[in-house]
Amino acid sequence: MSTESQSANQGSGRGRGAFKFLFWTAAAGGLMFYLVHTHRTGQLAAWFYHTAATDGYAVNADTFKNASKASPALLAIGSHASLDGPYAVKVKKGDRLPAKANGVIGAKVLKEGKRASLEGDKVKVMIPWEIQQAKGFKFKDTFKHKGIETYPWAGLWNVLMVFGIGLALGFMAEGLTDVMGIKLDKIRHFEGH
Repeated sequence: MSTESQSANQGSGRGRGAFKFLFWTAAAGGLMFYLVHTHRTGQLAAWFYHTAATDGYAVNADTFKNASKASPALLAIGSHASLDGPYAVKVKKGDRLPAKANGVIGAKVLKEGKRASLEGDKVKVMIPWEIQQAKGFKFKDTFKHKGIETYPWAGLWNVLMVFGIGLALGFMAEGLTDVMGIKLDKIRHFEGH
């Protein structure tokens, strides 16, 4: 093969490598932008805090995390579309949670009246968290993440996003090595020595 044909092949290989690099860089950037967008718009949170797993009151546990017996939090019960403040929305098992809800205070907890109770048209929270022990481990038990079910397809969406970003980044790196003229030998894992 002549020197001219070798340099022509290298030039066209680098051109294809540049196109591959730019295409997969744009694809990886687009997937990452979409992932950040779904987080910022609250879509990921809505999929995680999707439906009630028990009867009770949907709450935003972050709004009353500093409550105590001496200074209990009073959550106004209503039909709020978003739990931006100290609000509670009555839900039954399987009901869709309102926006910004991140837990459900179950009817059993309210009936016991130790940590929270019903006070007319308000939910009174006296102990928003407590240290529990189970199977030899101590943990902080809060109302956050309690009594909720996640959207069943959210797990598959997460796996597909991770796979898509990984694939795009892999092809992007391959395109970059082609542009730089680096030829890497593939490792043959299953061949005998």
